Amino acid sequence: MAANLELTVSQLNEYVRRMFQMDPMLRAIELKGEISNLKFHQSGALFFTMKDENASISCVMYSGDVDGLQAMPFEGMRAVASGSVALYVRGGQCQFVVKRMRAQGVGVLYERLQMLKEKLGREGLFEPERKRALPPYPDTIGVVSSPTGAVIHDILNVSLRRNPDAHILLCPVRVQGIGADEEVVEAINLLERLEHVSVIIVARGGGSMEDLWTFNEERVVRAVAMCKKPIVSAVGHETDVTLCDLAADLRAPTPSAAAECVVPVRDEMLNRIEIMRRQMQEIARNAVAERQNALKLAQIKLSANHPSLTIRRQEERLAQRMDALLRAAERQIQNRQTRLETQTAALELLSPYAALKRGYAIVQNAGRAISKAGGLCVGDEVTVRFADGVIHAEVLSKEESHGEETDV
Repeated sequence: MAANLELTVSQLNEYVRRMFQMDPMLRAIELKGEISNLKFHQSGALFFTMKDENASISCVMYSGDVDGLQAMPFEGMRAVASGSVALYVRGGQCQFVVKRMRAQGVGVLYERLQMLKEKLGREGLFEPERKRALPPYPDTIGVVSSPTGAVIHDILNVSLRRNPDAHILLCPVRVQGIGADEEVVEAINLLERLEHVSVIIVARGGGSMEDLWTFNEERVVRAVAMCKKPIVSAVGHETDVTLCDLAADLRAPTPSAAAECVVPVRDEMLNRIEIMRRQMQEIARNAVAERQNALKLAQIKLSANHPSLTIRRQEERLAQRMDALLRAAERQIQNRQTRLETQTAALELLSPYAALKRGYAIVQNAGRAISKAGGLCVGDEVTVRFADGVIHAEVLSKEESHGEETDV
């Protein structure tokens, strides 16, 4: 009996690799299938999976061959790839090394994705105007994701590193498989109803189009778009784009990046709070100083317009007007007194009684003055008025003169 061949793992993998290289049937193959799980490596190489209805194989296309592509491949594209079968010795994995590739069409899932994208796009679910800003200081951050795996741990690590006091509320769900879409919708609706939840992160790790399909389901996309609270979508890797990413208020390339977008750094937050506190104090001081100046001005105006001052000023004006009125009255009286004296003097000059003082007398009969002797008869009683008194007399005789008149 022949002895068993002893080989190391590296020797076995290397032997199989050489067998693949030596088999001419595996060196020039045109492989038909649908592309999924497409990844762009920083070296320029492409890593993806070719599949059909029953099987799949890992593929690699190195940067030198990628440069010769007329168009870049995409998830769900049906393609014809030319290349050879090889074994990745280090991992012991069979893979198809692609040299050339041309498109053959798109897969069923991709067609379904495009149709749903166009439908929801026409309804406006992806419009930028619908996007809302994230709260700068969230209270509690809701997370819709699987409770196992690296996603929730990455979110927790980044969040707590940025703010040890951050509140993270996980709503655990399945992120793929039958019924996963229903769980995601229920989780979003639940977190939306919780008042203390300020923002929601919907997250899962990378995968193929089939793995991420839950986040392309119409009911999930609508739940994200209609949620009343801001939602950050962190589904898959940076190159993976789901309809949830388009409907969310913000798309993050990774779950860790989503945590960085949502959770503020505590020290920076405290610094901003301190700056705002100082600004508010300065504003308050300025406001108080302005009000104090306004109060002083109002007090000055009040003092200047106090009723007692107004009354005093009115009293002063009244006293001034009274003095002016009295002076005017005195001047008027003095003027009238002077006029009266002047008129009295003139009247006295014209008065018949003034002549009495010069030795003349007034003869009256029955109350009327007699200016001629012819106006009297013998026997008439007369009154003779002198300057110093009156006598009563009777006409005893009468002589008329045609020359100078003589007194009776």
